[in-house]
Amino acid sequence: MSISRYSRAALLASTTLSLALISASVSAQEAAQNRTDEAPATMLDEIIVSAGKEKVAIDTPQAVTSVSQEQIEATQASTLGEILDAVPGITTINADNALGQSINIRGIGSALGSGENRNIIQVDGVTSYFEMYRAGSFFFDSELLKEVEVLRGPAASTLFSAGALGGVVSARTKDASDLLEGDDKLAVRTKAMWDSNGNGARSTVTVAARPLEDLELLVNLNYGRDGDYHGADGVDLGNSRMTDLSGLAKLKYSFGADNDQSLTASYFNVNKSGYGLYDQTTFSSGFGYADQTTSEQQASLAYENAFSGNDLLDVKAQVSWSQTKRNLDDITFRAGPGAPLGTEAEYVYNNWQAKLENTSEFQLSKSVEAYFTYGVEGKYQERLNPRLNPDGSSTPGSSSHPEGETHTLGAFGQAEIVFYDRLTLIPGMRVDHSRLKPGTGVALRKDLDETAYSPKLAAIYELTNWMNVFGSVAHTERMPVLDEVFSGDGFTDLGKEKSNNFEAGLGFKFNDMLLENDSLRFKVTGFYNSIDNYLYSSRDHVTGKTITTAIDEAQIKGIELEAGYSSESWYGNLGASVTRGDNLSDDEYLASVAADNLFLSVGYKLTDYNLDVSWRSDLYAEQDRVNDAGDASPGYALHSARLAWKPEDGFLAGSEVRASVNNIFDQKYTAHLSETDGKGRSFKLSLAKTF
Repeated sequence: MSISRYSRAALLASTTLSLALISASVSAQEAAQNRTDEAPATMLDEIIVSAGKEKVAIDTPQAVTSVSQEQIEATQASTLGEILDAVPGITTINADNALGQSINIRGIGSALGSGENRNIIQVDGVTSYFEMYRAGSFFFDSELLKEVEVLRGPAASTLFSAGALGGVVSARTKDASDLLEGDDKLAVRTKAMWDSNGNGARSTVTVAARPLEDLELLVNLNYGRDGDYHGADGVDLGNSRMTDLSGLAKLKYSFGADNDQSLTASYFNVNKSGYGLYDQTTFSSGFGYADQTTSEQQASLAYENAFSGNDLLDVKAQVSWSQTKRNLDDITFRAGPGAPLGTEAEYVYNNWQAKLENTSEFQLSKSVEAYFTYGVEGKYQERLNPRLNPDGSSTPGSSSHPEGETHTLGAFGQAEIVFYDRLTLIPGMRVDHSRLKPGTGVALRKDLDETAYSPKLAAIYELTNWMNVFGSVAHTERMPVLDEVFSGDGFTDLGKEKSNNFEAGLGFKFNDMLLENDSLRFKVTGFYNSIDNYLYSSRDHVTGKTITTAIDEAQIKGIELEAGYSSESWYGNLGASVTRGDNLSDDEYLASVAADNLFLSVGYKLTDYNLDVSWRSDLYAEQDRVNDAGDASPGYALHSARLAWKPEDGFLAGSEVRASVNNIFDQKYTAHLSETDGKGRSFKLSLAKTF
């Protein structure tokens, strides 16, 4: 059987098996749900950090997945792609390349497009701003993170920003309280990791302190280096050698009645450098080579006041500055040194952001409670691109990468009304006004003003103690970005992209199903996204150029499955996604749709020895729904094994030893949407100790 047929068969078989288990368990569940024991948690039991009533992933009317600190550690992740590979519906483009990753959510997003605001990325509530062709969009260090949430679909626009056609990736950095236990005043965690593929090494030191009862401090420092990694059969892929240095400092002071107020100041800086191709996404040598350094830094000040005893006030305020910068030196192109983009270039993206929100809680009756979250948010974004020419002169940007400013002011409101603890309705509305201003070097001096609207209505109903049904209707509008308006030294009003998205699904929660005190969670979501005026970027394999066209009408639809099982010894996770995308105007496919895929992991905990062993398989179907045969991708299967040892007694208490083998069978593959071979077999070893 071919890989593609095998992958499709596995998708169908796994889905059928999961549904069969559910069906077989229905008759016993009502009685089992009455027990008082707490079942072990699965990924779908992770708490979702969102507005309104606290809830877990399976009880949300939207497809939301939370990747916890433990799961990040278990994957021994060094890139965003390794963190998100357990989330159905999301694909990291060039996932192994830390200098140039992009994300695709539900068929939206490519390595060649600059419209990163279709998929919003936030770190501690601050939007990452980077719009650059051929350079990826996320450069963060995974060692700084404790949790990553992925909200799939345009309904996320209400709270995060208009235009999230694909969804939102929301990451949170570590806090001192994550290390400090009880009355601890000081905790130190050290970690070292080695990767055989590329002979990569990383080291981490994290210090958490509580010098005063109400004052917490965290300092984190990380250093890493990677050589050129290899594809299958030891083929050297090149251009992936780099070093990185990152750090995080966070100070939190709590005060007021019952410590219901807090002030948090934080700063991080991530710096990655290496020599290689200018083009970090398609790996084309046509743009030449350069010494390159990419840095991402962010400073923020946040204030929270829960107003103890006052249900109408729970205020959060934040001001921040972030910057992403890419420096290129000693640029050498095929056409000669400095041609066509200069001998040195600097791409700078500054983002100033402020947000104020409040949540009010109402008890409308004995059986009806409501939460209302509302606020305002403002952003000022600036893009600069000075270039040094061989003759010593400088150029402010270019026709394909114009300088400019974006001013955005938004207001939002979202209610959450809960009836009898069974039916939850979530209406929401957001309005964002944006102004784009051309920078130096743009010939036609004209501003563009647009207003985007993002209404939604979501609902979830608990049919029984073990089953819920949910659905949502959401509209959002994406405003154009600088490249789309000012490219070519002129002015083009392309209009707004408009999305109408419909979702529906079922969630199942079973306890004591196969073993005593076990739990099974299963969630299936279907979606249909209709997009008007879709600005679509694709690669012309004849000319090698990137072409951006406006599609009058496009549609993307699909289905996503998530399942988790956990007992005292056994555990497992399953995820799958099937997505289809069509250009209805020209009766063509959308080539930005990822391949159908499924992952299945099974693990066993030897509690007497503090050991945890697991196996994971990732199956990808052939993706031949493309308009150009050169864009098609064959199917493939990847397998990995992991081991973790965390002793609880003796002088080794607080230690962690993790080992893994990825791509065990050294499978040669190129992920669909990516432009380079994936990593061949690799061995990872990490050692950590908390004092």
